[in-house]
Amino acid sequence: MRRTPFRTGTILLAAAALIPAATLSAAARPSTEAATPPAKPFVQGTQTVAAYDYDNAIHERIAVDVPKTDNDENGVTDQITVDIIRPGEAAQAGVDVPVIIQASPYYAGDPATYFDDKGIRQVYGTWLDNYFVPRGYAVAFVDMPGTNRSTGCTDVGGDFEVLGTKAVIDWLNNRVPGYNPDGSKAKADWSTGKAGMIGTSWNGTIANSVASTGVRGLETIVPIAAISSWYDYTRSFGVPFYDEYMGFLYDYVSNDKTPRCVALTDEIEQDSDTRTGSYSKFWDPRNYNLDASKVRASVFAIHGLDDENVKTRHYGEWWDAIAKRNVPRKIFLHQGVHLDGFSFRDAYVNQLHPWFDYWLQGLKNDVMKQPQATIMREDGSYTTEAKWPAAGVKQTKLNLGKAAGAKAGGLSIAAATGDPISFTGTADESTDAVVLDPTTPKPDRAVFLSDTLDKAVRISGTGKVTVRVKSNRPAAGIKARIVDYGTATRFRNVTNVPNTRVCWGDGNTLDTGCYAQTQVNTAVSDAAVVVRTLADVGHYKSLNRKESLKSGKWYDLTFELNADDVVFGAGHRLGLVLTVEPDNPSIPFTGATLTLDPTRSYLTLPLTGYTQSLATPGAPQARVQASDLAQPEPEKDPVKLMEQMVEASR
Repeated sequence: MRRTPFRTGTILLAAAALIPAATLSAAARPSTEAATPPAKPFVQGTQTVAAYDYDNAIHERIAVDVPKTDNDENGVTDQITVDIIRPGEAAQAGVDVPVIIQASPYYAGDPATYFDDKGIRQVYGTWLDNYFVPRGYAVAFVDMPGTNRSTGCTDVGGDFEVLGTKAVIDWLNNRVPGYNPDGSKAKADWSTGKAGMIGTSWNGTIANSVASTGVRGLETIVPIAAISSWYDYTRSFGVPFYDEYMGFLYDYVSNDKTPRCVALTDEIEQDSDTRTGSYSKFWDPRNYNLDASKVRASVFAIHGLDDENVKTRHYGEWWDAIAKRNVPRKIFLHQGVHLDGFSFRDAYVNQLHPWFDYWLQGLKNDVMKQPQATIMREDGSYTTEAKWPAAGVKQTKLNLGKAAGAKAGGLSIAAATGDPISFTGTADESTDAVVLDPTTPKPDRAVFLSDTLDKAVRISGTGKVTVRVKSNRPAAGIKARIVDYGTATRFRNVTNVPNTRVCWGDGNTLDTGCYAQTQVNTAVSDAAVVVRTLADVGHYKSLNRKESLKSGKWYDLTFELNADDVVFGAGHRLGLVLTVEPDNPSIPFTGATLTLDPTRSYLTLPLTGYTQSLATPGAPQARVQASDLAQPEPEKDPVKLMEQMVEASR
């Protein structure tokens, strides 16, 4: 049981009740002092402040049992390694503190940590512990199962990983045992039992997954650039992004300490079924949206609108799932790529700090009365929204058309028109350059443009594409790109500089710690690809089964776009560009031609703003200039993609 002065006082009173009142001595009576909670110098009003010296922090390593679990099949109960940094002055004063947890599969190679002569990880230079430990929090760094110093096997987002990490919260609440390095029992009697989880990329993904178990004691999570479904991370509507990617991910993080864990590399890859790209029961434990109804923790979601590593559909699906259950939540959307929120330092920390104070320290600040969403706009400025998606958003059907003599198809609310359009893909995936010069006829794409916008129109949320197509080959993929055509100065992608970290400061403030160095640029562009989503035509019936396509047969396919929040300014055009793509990287593809029926195809977008500009086709007769792209293309090398994940998670 956790130590509390109130509990001690209750025990004294119960014992006193057995003694006649007349014989009670002054020393035997419970004192007022004993019933008074110890002071919390780190609390001033409704916020925590840096009151403790980080140099006096206690560093300890605990091994936590995962009860009745031996996933590595070595005859020993699996254990999770937890390295804890907590304020020493709080321990001396008997002040219990909540815990901020960052679990990760990457700590084996993290240069921000080192091990002392007792084998205990000493973490230096991370802003998380430097900032929060002086403010009355403990910070715990957890080696996920089967990685670094934890035993058991990892399983890339599955039950091993989830339940193993959950055990740490159970230990903080005295539900499972933990052990000191000398083998003695370790109790978290210094903790309030309240925990929050935070992390970027895979580190944030484990926060989503543990929250989906409904574990008691997890009060809040802050998933940053986090996965909500591993199926959607490794493939897009039946099209795998890379060959044998699940096996690659497993092999990258596993410590391979037992033969059983080594064997799982091939087993996980085989069970993931890259050859068809289909969804199966294998993916259910790795799809946390399915268990959103179990979530007890509040959620502060953070994601980059240009993240093509963990794509924006992940925050979109997770947000929609928890919104249906009215989970307390906030969202912070920025214009960066796959990044820790600390790259947007002031705006991020100014919200994160009171968020943790409210949910973990119980301080009655106004964080839940503030706007639900903070959004970094295209020019780098910030706006806030009472709710997200934006108020007034309406799912708007935009039909396709082609006026006689027009140089591109039309995109409008008006009725669909036009004859079938054919476009051809090769063995190689297309590049974003395919969207340039949209009114120049080209055989490798189908382009549809709105009329020039009189006033701004905004996408906020998740849209979808419906196409009726036929193929001259038994397999083909199709990619939809939503494009903003119009010259504008944009806040360009914030990109990680490989192998470069910045450290600063020497104590107890926000100006202490390390983070991945970033570079920020602005770009004037006249074509910005704001959404990219890929689908396999062969999964037109269901994601559960791939069908071989018959030449000349029409197929109806609907697939969701990645979530977004983007403003198309006055004078701009909204564009849809469709291309033919390989359907599976593990199967040779020689190319295909798709024929599109525009009268049975359409785009549905969550729109708000002056949508009257979309009332008529207005297909352009003259050339629409578009010669420069706003963003770099998504990374196509899985090794570099993993490097992004590791760097972002630090």
